Amino acid sequence: MIGVYSFTLTACSMHSISMRITSDYIKYKIEVLNRESDLVKVQQQLPKNINSLEQLIADNKQNKELRIYAAQAYYSYAFAFIEDNDKNHATWLYSQAYHHAKKALALHGISESNLQGSTKYLRQKIRSLRIDATDALYWTAISWAKMIEIKQPSFSYLVQFHKPAILMKKVIKLDDSYQYYGPYLFFAVYHAALPFYLGGSDSTAIKYFKQASSLNHNQLRIIDFLQLKYLSGSRKKETYTQRLQKIIDAPVNKYPKHALMNAVAKKKASNLLTASQD
Repeated sequence: MIGVYSFTLTACSMHSISMRITSDYIKYKIEVLNRESDLVKVQQQLPKNINSLEQLIADNKQNKELRIYAAQAYYSYAFAFIEDNDKNHATWLYSQAYHHAKKALALHGISESNLQGSTKYLRQKIRSLRIDATDALYWTAISWAKMIEIKQPSFSYLVQFHKPAILMKKVIKLDDSYQYYGPYLFFAVYHAALPFYLGGSDSTAIKYFKQASSLNHNQLRIIDFLQLKYLSGSRKKETYTQRLQKIIDAPVNKYPKHALMNAVAKKKASNLLTASQD
């Protein structure tokens, strides 16, 4: 019995070490991709990364980190390369991001039924969550919100926006700096995208856009792009095309750790500028 127990313990330990090495390698690969400004290269690489993650998850279904990496990969691929051209495919990709994120969140005791249940009970369930649940809350909220956004203008979908917002408010309480102060950008888009009768407010959105930009030392061009995309007031100004052009002209490698996201912002600004001139 001692021999069997020792072997089992050693096998489990080796598996844990192996997964730790794998997780560290994936984290390193994400950091490398974030510094890559060649969008063609990234677009070719992300589906391969997703396939590899799915294979790892198949053998490690309870591994939270792998779930979070998968949610991030699906979301990033949809946002950067698919959403502007293929809404149906983007919806599926966001649904996969949501699937993995909510599986990670379930490991913290928040089930699918909790997410789909009453607002009051959801608030109660997440109240006790600690900082280690930040990533699961964030990716569940942001992928869920994207699925809802793409299905606009259906009122039945719009009214669901408050659920992801509840999760993101908890993220702000736990770690507002997560994903480069992503919660503030979330609420900027949230208030800009919603109609006023459901809580939308351009003035509140502007406040959050400014906060997200300031906290990131004005290094993220994607914040500028999203403000132009979602705030209707920005489109009425004569400087609209000039501001888009400013994003397009900004050097992507000035801030190396944001190279990928700034390259995505340039691409999206170019698409938006072309659309506005048609």
